Amino acid sequence: MGEGSEREAPVLVAFDTSSGYGSVAVARGREILSRVLLLQRGEHAARLVPAVGEALGEAGLGREAVEGIVVGRGPGSFTGVRIAAATARGLARGLGVPLYTISSLAGGAASYRATVPRGLQVHALPRALDLPEEADAWPRYVLFDARADRLYAACYRFLSGRIEELEAPEALTLDELLSRPLAENVLFCGDGAHRHAEVLDNAGYRVLPFPAGLPTAEGLLRVHALDPEPRAEAPDSRWEPDYLRPSQPERA
Repeated sequence: MGEGSEREAPVLVAFDTSSGYGSVAVARGREILSRVLLLQRGEHAARLVPAVGEALGEAGLGREAVEGIVVGRGPGSFTGVRIAAATARGLARGLGVPLYTISSLAGGAASYRATVPRGLQVHALPRALDLPEEADAWPRYVLFDARADRLYAACYRFLSGRIEELEAPEALTLDELLSRPLAENVLFCGDGAHRHAEVLDNAGYRVLPFPAGLPTAEGLLRVHALDPEPRAEAPDSRWEPDYLRPSQPERA
């Protein structure tokens, strides 16, 4: 992308709070201008809107410069996904800009090279990986920990200038997943993969360290940039996040 076209690219604000770690990023086209991480669990509701202002300030921009909102639509934490959805709707309507919703699982798959604090880890992995350069194009099966024995899962592959969805987002157990034929050279990632890393390792699969699989604003922006015709939600749309299963009160 040339320098002139990069300057003309829209300024986007992206955020995801579907996991214990939230993030906000500001980008112009494919250039990430700033990032803010929400590393304290439970702070998303109070910190998300101020974090958007902080990210814009670090990028040297005001709200009037924003030309679109990109939000992770879940699945994940029921409360976190609702917070992100409500904030995205409010900002898009208040600023009069398009709203783009992207699966948080896809954002996790695209976070392989995202910038996060060093050492961020939830569970210890059985072994370090020494992958060849071509592994960037291998399928990534993203697993989010949905508690009990449940997972939120989807599989993606990144090729030159595009992303392929090999398996659509769904809720299932690890046993159900491993009973299926899986893509060759598949790499697992996400906190669900880390939780079950020993089982996956014993089954002959490789688990990527974070930030791969961590739903980040930076990952969402990468997915958005790979979509040749991103579709915005209608201004009066009442789109619902991807919960994939009812909340606890709804199940009771």
